[in-house]
Amino acid sequence: MEVKVEEKTIQFKMDGGLKTTFLVMILVGILSLVTAFLGFGHENTRHLDATGHAHHSNMGYSVLLVATFLVIGLSAVSLFFTAIQHITGAFWSVTVRRLFETMATFMPFLLIPMIGVILGMHDLFEWTHEGVATTDKLIKHKSGYLNEPFFIGRMIFFILAWSIFAYLFYGKSTAQDKDKDVSKTKSMANLSGGAIVFFALSFCFISFDLMMSLTPHWFSTMFGVYSFAAAFQTCLAVWAILTTVLKQKGYYGDTFNENHLHDIGKFMLGMTVFWAYVSFSQLMLIFYANIPEETFFYEQRMTGGWMPVTLLVPTLKFIIPFFLLLNRPNKRNSGTLVKISYLILVSQIFEIYWLVFPANFENFNIIGLVLSFGASIGTLGFMGFYVFKKLETNKLIPVGDPRLEQCLKHHQ
Repeated sequence: MEVKVEEKTIQFKMDGGLKTTFLVMILVGILSLVTAFLGFGHENTRHLDATGHAHHSNMGYSVLLVATFLVIGLSAVSLFFTAIQHITGAFWSVTVRRLFETMATFMPFLLIPMIGVILGMHDLFEWTHEGVATTDKLIKHKSGYLNEPFFIGRMIFFILAWSIFAYLFYGKSTAQDKDKDVSKTKSMANLSGGAIVFFALSFCFISFDLMMSLTPHWFSTMFGVYSFAAAFQTCLAVWAILTTVLKQKGYYGDTFNENHLHDIGKFMLGMTVFWAYVSFSQLMLIFYANIPEETFFYEQRMTGGWMPVTLLVPTLKFIIPFFLLLNRPNKRNSGTLVKISYLILVSQIFEIYWLVFPANFENFNIIGLVLSFGASIGTLGFMGFYVFKKLETNKLIPVGDPRLEQCLKHHQ
């Protein structure tokens, strides 16, 4: 059956309902952050100063870090997946690729929450405390990498570099809508090689910096891949949610159907399994070696009331999604796949919370979990508002892509 691209289905306009939803989400995030910053400072027994006294810490910075790392993963993986589509010459994803490209251009706005994280370095990271590097041999050994000027420089550099790649892809793609220049497809494929290599390295480093260095005495060579798998799985879930929202509002028409959704679902299943593989491999290697310098990371998350949270992470992130995604009809039904996607999104916030809070809080705190979810809803609302406003400025699909016709005929 021939699929026609109707102008009204690819010229997006955000309605009042969506605007209100995103503004409410942003308000929830602001209120959560304000509550965390004003009401929940504590003596952090995980972090001791040079004299051996507990360091005073503000929960607000931990809550902000959870929300920040969530949207960093969504934006960065959108850039990576855009590059993957170009370098492989994929045609199945052409009609939804504009969504990936647009989410990637959110990069510069990541500097806003990142500034808050940088301001809270002394509350979050033990290695920033004055005098610790002189009394702690391991932190002193890592001080060439873990020092404030280099840390701040890396954060700014990664975000700016990602932003450049994102806007190059977006600019070339939207320009191709107008001039139909096939050479731009080749140009974006060439650009993709550098983008993928840079992403692989930079996302590992930003994971080390923002997550692993919360516990500077611990290390894992698999942590970068572990973080990537979780972010990729979540990004696929968000794409499934957003494409379904657009479809329900009358956009895309027949240019996006259950076959395209099925491919997103298959990727989601693959990354669900990959996350489980990497996370279990990391746990098993540490458990088997039984070296105190490594095992204490998991010990922190099995004591002080953290054990139920530790067990809930793989349940929400792997066990339930895995069995639901095995079923082919579930991957082709937008209603079912969106429900699974929301579960994965919730599990990602839960997992980042699990990574961040035990490093600074000896005992599980339900308030921190609630406020982390609130702040994450806020950053998701901020990102969603930006993405949907950006989608208004160009066609919803890359109408100039030479692979569009193949995409429209995609079936399985």
